[in-house]
Amino acid sequence: MIYILIIILIVSVVSAIMMTSVLWGLIVTGGVPFISTNKKDFKEILKAVELKEGEKLYDLGCGKAHLLIYGSKNFGAKGIGYELTLWPYIWAKIKIFLNRVDVKVFRKDFFSIDLSDADVVFCYLFPKVMKKLEPKFEKDLRPGSRVVSYGFKLPNRVPDKEIITNDDNVELGKIYVYNY
Repeated sequence: MIYILIIILIVSVVSAIMMTSVLWGLIVTGGVPFISTNKKDFKEILKAVELKEGEKLYDLGCGKAHLLIYGSKNFGAKGIGYELTLWPYIWAKIKIFLNRVDVKVFRKDFFSIDLSDADVVFCYLFPKVMKKLEPKFEKDLRPGSRVVSYGFKLPNRVPDKEIITNDDNVELGKIYVYNY
């Protein structure tokens, strides 16, 4: 009986910590929840921006770093991710270590970083955040850089490519590519 109570207590504490982390993440990120990109679309996303070996791939709000790990393993990219929510950040660090890939993840606000050395920037962020990022891209990105957005476009810029990956949910399955 005591073992069951201990297990319930441990599960309750872990659940409380995770919920606090998620709620804190929503507050800090301005209401952007942690939602993973569909793994089946990774190849299409990285092919759409013509990612090359050795290029720097940034993921803004990288979650568990799945796309960065995929880009490193399958395209030879150098991954750099930013994630504010604690539990996906920790998970990302563990996955990077286990996969032994050239990926770094930081627990830092991506609005405060310099993107001038980025070759490709990936975003799966809500329209409100994309609108705030648009001037940052204009200011930071050098000619030849690419932005690839999953599901949501930049509001004031016409994409160079639009790719539909999910015929049953056309809007959510879209990939938007912007060349700078």
